Amino acid sequence: MPDHRSYQDPFYGWTTPKAISLCVQTLKECSALPFEVIQKMIALSETQILNEQTSTSMLDILWKIAKKYSISIDQVMLIFNGFVHVLRLALKPPAAFLKPDIFKDDLRDLKFSEQIIGEFHNILFGTKRDQLYLAIQERDRPRLPSLQTFDWNLDVTLTTASLSRCIEPLLLFQFRTSDNRNLTFEVSIKKFNELRYKTALILKEMEDVDGKQALKLLET
Repeated sequence: MPDHRSYQDPFYGWTTPKAISLCVQTLKECSALPFEVIQKMIALSETQILNEQTSTSMLDILWKIAKKYSISIDQVMLIFNGFVHVLRLALKPPAAFLKPDIFKDDLRDLKFSEQIIGEFHNILFGTKRDQLYLAIQERDRPRLPSLQTFDWNLDVTLTTASLSRCIEPLLLFQFRTSDNRNLTFEVSIKKFNELRYKTALILKEMEDVDGKQALKLLET
């Protein structure tokens, strides 16, 4: 059978991220660290993904690990950050692209132990799989200002020379966004109709792409 790596990139890319390489190196330096402690740190990395921010209680646990096993807090943080980095990178592609056997092979290439590989596998293919993907999508989505208010007016001006003729009407749009910006612009009726047409065309193309059979297969 062909090696999967001949046609699929590793989940972490072709260059090992520094955070992961430092994690693996530090694990070797702290070889006396019991696996139960490493297991707890992997579980904490899952909590970090779901909560997005490192809580005070989580930091307290990491400090206690460093003190109890006589290793520096810097080493503990290098291991922990590496675990978080593995989860974040593995959760970036769509769920359909991450296969259990391929994921394990990629982790072996990174020189993680079989026990650690098993823990990552249980997290990424366990009961919280969908919840983890949603957390990553929410964190990585663009944080653009949202629309707070929207007003428009039709501006019709009569000529001063003779009141029988009108200048071309203009549409005036006023927006207020969530970052307290006020935006105002005006367009002619002709340009506004062009905008309507192009918007409708884009929406139609989006519907056509969404209906492609290839995309439906990826979702399954």
